[in-house]
Amino acid sequence: MRRTRPRKTGEGSVAPVIAVTACYPIETRGWVPPDGVRLVRTAIGERAADALDGLAQRETVSLLLSTGFCGGLRPELRTGDLVLADVIRHRGEEILVARDLLRRAREALAGTRPARVGACESADSVVDGAVKRALATRGGLSVDMESGPLARWSRRQEIPFLVLRAVLDPLEVDLPFTTDRSVASAFVRHPIRSIRTARSAARVGRHLGRALADLVAELKEAP
Repeated sequence: MRRTRPRKTGEGSVAPVIAVTACYPIETRGWVPPDGVRLVRTAIGERAADALDGLAQRETVSLLLSTGFCGGLRPELRTGDLVLADVIRHRGEEILVARDLLRRAREALAGTRPARVGACESADSVVDGAVKRALATRGGLSVDMESGPLARWSRRQEIPFLVLRAVLDPLEVDLPFTTDRSVASAFVRHPIRSIRTARSAARVGRHLGRALADLVAELKEAP
């Protein structure tokens, strides 16, 4: 992450910034953060929030947006569908997303890239179809590995939090890689499935990048 200087706005105050987090560049393909927005690359899973501590020491974060790929937990969700979380479930906790913030996000995406709204399940590892089906019985909409730790960090910092993600693997689709095996090893073990997943990721990343542009433009406006 590139080190930046706090921007002064008069009387010694620091202009607040929106922090957008994603693990990999392909997840925000084609999106260039505008002025006042910081794109933060995070670790996978439980350590996702570690990268935010340094940013918070240098700048005033007004909003944290968790983005990237997710798994779908509803049969109707397809690859590339967008989801917004109204609640994040992580290790027995439920962290609610502010209703007004969620409303603004839905309105920003409603025109050309509408998003489904529901519960985000935060898992500790990459989950397969069997685990996704089990999570679906709890009424979840999506599953990822970072939104839980990021939501907890936001709550501690008293910073508004939002989740916008795009489905990479629908309910009945398993990813070719696991948490304890690298993407490279997945190509060796499952070459055809890995190539298909990579192509889908590139397409979904572009779609998510366009949605981010719409959403961030709205979030930068005064509430």
